[in-house]
Amino acid sequence: MPKFTVEHQTAHASAEAYGKLKQFLSKPDELKKFDPKTECQFNDATQTCSIKGSQFKAEVTIQNSGTGSKVSILVDLPLLLTPFKGKVQEGLAKMLSRHLG
Repeated sequence: MPKFTVEHQTAHASAEAYGKLKQFLSKPDELKKFDPKTECQFNDATQTCSIKGSQFKAEVTIQNSGTGSKVSILVDLPLLLTPFKGKVQEGLAKMLSRHLG
């Protein structure tokens, strides 16, 4: 399975960015449009999230970076969906900038 990373720098502190991401990823309609069987598991202690769908897996991590934080999403796509990698990257980048600024 091909893997790629989408990163987003935000001015929010890591705890605030994690809270916003958790709220956004908990909404059923946001990720369900990509895959209706999407499930998110949050780890508040490490500020990470594991996302599993029927067609993909993703790991979300948040790290302090300067005065803000950096959000990284490592996406694992099946070989058949590799041609859509650019669309997935673009969609994730838009969602992150919309919700985290």
